[in-house]
Amino acid sequence: MESLGHYLLRERIALPGVAAVEAFEGQDARTGIDVLVFKPLPEPPPKLSIPHTLSWVDCEEKAWIAEIPVGAVRTTWLAGRVELARLTQWCKQLLTVLNRVQEQGIPVGYIIPELIWARGSRVWLGGVGVPNPEHTWDFVGLLNTIKVLAGEAYPALPWREALENYATGQLEFAALIEQLEVPAPPRQDLAQAKGEPFSTAGADSSRETPPVLDESEAQVLVEAEQKDVLKPAHSKSLKVHISEPAVSTPTATPPRRIRIEERLEPPFEVVEPPLPSRRMALVWLWLIPLLLLLGGTGLWLRSRVPSSTQTTVYPVEFRLQPPGPSASLVIIETPEGSKMPLNTEVAQLPGQVEFDKPGIYRIRVRVQGRMPVESLIEVPNPGGVTITLK
Repeated sequence: MESLGHYLLRERIALPGVAAVEAFEGQDARTGIDVLVFKPLPEPPPKLSIPHTLSWVDCEEKAWIAEIPVGAVRTTWLAGRVELARLTQWCKQLLTVLNRVQEQGIPVGYIIPELIWARGSRVWLGGVGVPNPEHTWDFVGLLNTIKVLAGEAYPALPWREALENYATGQLEFAALIEQLEVPAPPRQDLAQAKGEPFSTAGADSSRETPPVLDESEAQVLVEAEQKDVLKPAHSKSLKVHISEPAVSTPTATPPRRIRIEERLEPPFEVVEPPLPSRRMALVWLWLIPLLLLLGGTGLWLRSRVPSSTQTTVYPVEFRLQPPGPSASLVIIETPEGSKMPLNTEVAQLPGQVEFDKPGIYRIRVRVQGRMPVESLIEVPNPGGVTITLK
């Protein structure tokens, strides 16, 4: 592991083309914060006040050092698994950075996924101010970066053509941002698109277009609607009683004629419901309290039985390279919702470690007689994690 003052250079980042400088991901040995290092750069780094960029915090031995936000991960880890809304936000932020550095005359010679860190809906571009003899601003690198992050769903991006036109100088920055701010259709996930075109129709696009009527058909339709309007409206909540005019009673009542065969009783037998017996009423008086007592007993017994809630765990297999003595695993940072203990030894490696929540964890592996190794891991991780001991 190469060192630069109190900075440890852990991994070299491959820059495209024949780069005059080298890039490294490292760590501040004093604070444990991850850093990005470019060298050799004899000139002092520019002072950046541009959002979504990694600001330069130190310059040592002709090297520029920038701090990486805590909890941020490389976008290469998430390539092909970013939903459309988040990818659109990332693209707008990177485009804004590129537009601001153009206005201020600051070079951005390298834009690759390995130099972009993300946390949630925010991204940070590293290497702003580093020159490149091939070009001042890496528009092609920005376009290739979006292709990598979108993966197989890149052809289906609703603003793909506008981004390509901007990268080739055929579209202005404001016009591209305007297209990026158009709300995306619902349930558009880049990981599920698999190259199918995104639908840009609105919510009313499934409605059928009314047929075109000629003059005679339209006249018949208007007359039919007028007849429907003239019909009295019926309401289920209103009952209309029409009272007939009273008939004047004649003064002389005619004699009532009754036929002998006419029956005064109804032709069927009237059956009335039997009245509830006293015995049945007593049964219900005893049954209702008994049912209430049994229900209360059941609830009481249920409350005393402990609930068996199955806890989901996410096992991750850890390996040591080179194999040899065992190491201790300490968790430094956890994702939201995790209850894993921090700064405490949780397991001995190599072996399997169970995590309680999915997400990004920052861990420290310590071996007797060796320098501790810190790393970010993603849970779940079916392939396991190999820790390279220094």
